[in-house]
Amino acid sequence: MKVSILVFRISIFLSFSLLSCGPYTAVQPRANARLVELVPIDLDSLDPRRKDLGRLTFLNGFQLRSRDPRFGGLSGLTIGLDGKLYSISDRGYWLSARMIFDADDKLTDLTDWKIQPILSTTGTPVTDPLYDAESLARAPDGSFLIGFEGVHRIWRYAPPPGTFDSLPVPVPVPLDLANAPFNEGLECITVMPDARILAVTEGYANPDGTLKGWLLEGNNFDELSYFPTKGFQASDCAALKSGDVIFLERRYVPLGILFARLKLVKAANIRPGARLTGEELLRLEYPLEVDNFEGVAVQEDARQGTTIYLISDDNYNMFQRTLLLQFRLIDSDVPH
Repeated sequence: MKVSILVFRISIFLSFSLLSCGPYTAVQPRANARLVELVPIDLDSLDPRRKDLGRLTFLNGFQLRSRDPRFGGLSGLTIGLDGKLYSISDRGYWLSARMIFDADDKLTDLTDWKIQPILSTTGTPVTDPLYDAESLARAPDGSFLIGFEGVHRIWRYAPPPGTFDSLPVPVPVPLDLANAPFNEGLECITVMPDARILAVTEGYANPDGTLKGWLLEGNNFDELSYFPTKGFQASDCAALKSGDVIFLERRYVPLGILFARLKLVKAANIRPGARLTGEELLRLEYPLEVDNFEGVAVQEDARQGTTIYLISDDNYNMFQRTLLLQFRLIDSDVPH
């Protein structure tokens, strides 16, 4: 590993220990300045022409940068029925942007950014300890579900265009969810084609090492579990129209070395009592661009197939980055 890379990784490690030392501060954006700047990146720093990664093709990637102090900590990702990209921050903010594509459906820009506080059931912005939004999913009716850590819960918000100003409706969750570790709750939620909610925890482990999860339907909570890659934690998931689910996993080791995995769990295996295991689609590690990836979204099109987006959580930390990567799933076995 190059010395510069090692120094960067050590900086990340040291900066993690400073997260609790005080609130993040940043310069307020200039009047009329672009809210979020997109800086193009190559996926492989040693081979910028590399695009093929087995069952995925890399389409485009960006580092997202902003001088707005609200921007950052992006921990969930989805695409609304209005075609916009939506995310949530673990400091309690909504974010949305209009997606711009070229003729080959490669993402080229994100415009019309909006950032607004997530509202509580009382109509006021969520505050600590209620603001740790970690997972985001879109329901068939266009409404959004947010999974929160700390005070573990799921809240449902109205479809666009009224999403940001809507008051949430609590979604029933199993009593056992309250026993999840404070910072290792519902990192993964997605809505299945039959409208059931698949919810998997980040670090609430069973004795066999699997992660606790549930299929939620009204007041019925059918338990299942997810078996992650050794040393990894589940950090998000997204359902396809076929009922297959893509899981995002991440791993952090000392010196700030980060890894990520994408796995595909077949629909036939997602049932009450199941022990879910996935087939690896992608592994991100040096020399590929990798950071603290916590959000995955899918976009399915009859012409272009399945597109997968990943976003990373910078923890409001100057030594980390907000990365957005776009891939196309080329496996013909996955229905589109």
